[in-house]
Amino acid sequence: MRLKAVIDKLFTDRQVIISTRGQLKYLRLSVATQAMGFAAVVGLGGVFAYLMVSGALQYREITQAQANLLSLQSDFSAVSADFELAQSKIIATQAELDQQYARLEDVLADRHVVEQALEFAAITPGDKKQEKSVEDRIRTLGESLHSTNARREQLEMEITQLNKALFQTTRARDEAASNREKTEKRLASLRGLVNLYASTKDEIYKELEQTRAQFASLKQEFSGHLHKEDALNSEVGELRSRLTKMSTDNKDLISRIHDRTNESVAALREIIVLTGLDPEKLLGSSDAEAGLGGPFVAAVPGANLMETEQDFYAQTQKMEASLTRWENLQTLLKQIPLARPVDVGYITSSFGKRRDPITKRTAFHSGVDIAGPKNSKILATAPGVVTFVGKNGAYGTMVTIDHGRGFKTRYGHLKKALVKKGAKIEYRTEIGVMGSTGRSTGRHVHYEVIYEGEHQNPANFIKAGRYAFKATPKLEKAAAD
Repeated sequence: MRLKAVIDKLFTDRQVIISTRGQLKYLRLSVATQAMGFAAVVGLGGVFAYLMVSGALQYREITQAQANLLSLQSDFSAVSADFELAQSKIIATQAELDQQYARLEDVLADRHVVEQALEFAAITPGDKKQEKSVEDRIRTLGESLHSTNARREQLEMEITQLNKALFQTTRARDEAASNREKTEKRLASLRGLVNLYASTKDEIYKELEQTRAQFASLKQEFSGHLHKEDALNSEVGELRSRLTKMSTDNKDLISRIHDRTNESVAALREIIVLTGLDPEKLLGSSDAEAGLGGPFVAAVPGANLMETEQDFYAQTQKMEASLTRWENLQTLLKQIPLARPVDVGYITSSFGKRRDPITKRTAFHSGVDIAGPKNSKILATAPGVVTFVGKNGAYGTMVTIDHGRGFKTRYGHLKKALVKKGAKIEYRTEIGVMGSTGRSTGRHVHYEVIYEGEHQNPANFIKAGRYAFKATPKLEKAAAD
C-alpha cells in the first residue's frame, strides 16, 4: 500500500501547456508516459553501471593476466639461469673427470713399472745389502702400490659419483629444456590473450565513453525538461489566476446575457400570444427539452473545482437553454406569416361572421379583404413553398404558400400570378398583382391564414407583426449585447 501511494504521488497525470503566438496547446503527459521515461532513465543508468562494472572486471582480469605473464617470465629467467649453471657444472665435471682419468692412467703405468721391477729383483740374486735394499724397495713399492690401489678405488668412487651427478645434471638439463619449451608456448598464449584483452579493453573504453556522453546528454536534457516544467508550472499558475478572474468576469456577463435573453424570449412569446396561438404548442418538443449531450466522462472523486467555475458552468447551462429557446422562437417567427400582403391598402371586410356582399345574407368570412391601388403588388408574408397556382372557383386566380410548421397562406382574386407551383420563395417576394377575379365585387386581395387546417384571424397576425417589427431592433440589440 505504501509503495502504491508513493507511485501514485510520483506519477500523476500532468499537462504541459505550450504557448505559441498567443495560442495555447496542451500536451498531456500520462502516467504510462512518465513511467516509461523513468524506466528509460533507470535502464540507461543500469546499462552504464553494468558497463562500468564489466570494464572494471575485465581490467582486473587483464591486470591478473599481466601479473601471471610477469611471473612466468621470471620463472623462465630462473629456469634459463639454472640451465646455464647446469651446463657450466657439466663442463667443469667433464674436465675434472678427464684429469682423474689421466691420473689413473699414470697410476696404472707406475704400477706396471713396479711389477716389472719386482719381477727383476726376484730373478736377479745379490748380496745381503742389495737384498735388504731390494726388500726395502719392494716394501716401499708395496706401500706405494697399496696407496695407489686406495687412490684408484677412491678415484673410481669419485668417477662413479661424478657420472651420477653428470646423469642427474643431464636429466635436469632435459627437464629444464622441456619446461623452457612449455614456458615459451604458455608465454606465447598469454601474449595473444593479453593482446586480445588489450583490443577488447579499447572497445570497452570506447563504448564506455560513448555511454558517458549519452548519459551526460540525457542528464542535460532531463535538466532542461525540469527547467521547462518549472517554467510551465509557473505559467500555468498565472493562467489559472487569469482564468479565475476571467471566470468571475464572465459569470457577470453571462448573467446579464441570460437576463436579456429572457427578456427577448418574453417579447417573442408575447408576439406569438398576439396571434391567438399557444407558444408552447407551436414550439412543441423541440423546445420542451433543451438540447443536451456529449460523451460520458465519469466524475473524478475528490476533484477540487472552484466555486467560481461551478457557478460559471451553471450560469452557462442556463444561458445556453435561454439562447436555445430564443433561437427556436426566432426561427418560429420567421415561419409565421406576420406581415401584410400589400404595402398600401386597407381592410374592407374582416374575419368571421359578416353580411355577404352579393347575397346580403349572414355568412362566415375565412379571411380578410384588403383593397388597394390598381396593380398593387401582392407580397408573401413569410418564406415558404408555393403549393398551388391557378383558378380556384370563387377565389378566382389564387396562390397558396406552405410556410412549414402547419402554417399556410392563401391569396385570392388576383389579376395574375407571378410564381409557379413548387417555387421556393423568400419573405416579401412578389407573388402576384391585385385584381377582382372570381366571386368579387371589386379590386382587392382575399388573404387567409391557416394553421393545421384551421382558419385563423389574419388581423391578429398582422397586429402581432406590427408589434414584432417594433420589437425587432430591441431584440437585435439585446442579442448583440
